Amino acid sequence: MADVAIGRTASRRVLGSMNDFAWMADGYLDGRTSLLDVSLRLAETPCGPLEMNSPRRATLALFSASGA
Repeated sequence: MADVAIGRTASRRVLGSMNDFAWMADGYLDGRTSLLDVSLRLAETPCGPLEMNSPRRATLALFSASGA
């Protein structure tokens, strides 16, 4: 286990998106939905800090641009 430090955020937009994701995840978890299904659903959610792109699309674009 590594030490962890928690500090102030440099971006309120990112903090807002994290709060939005927490609320959405709570709403998607109904006792029958798996965490994998929730994460896949959240991966399709548009995000302001990503210029309204989804995390899935942004990740795919980054990996394809790096030649990986």
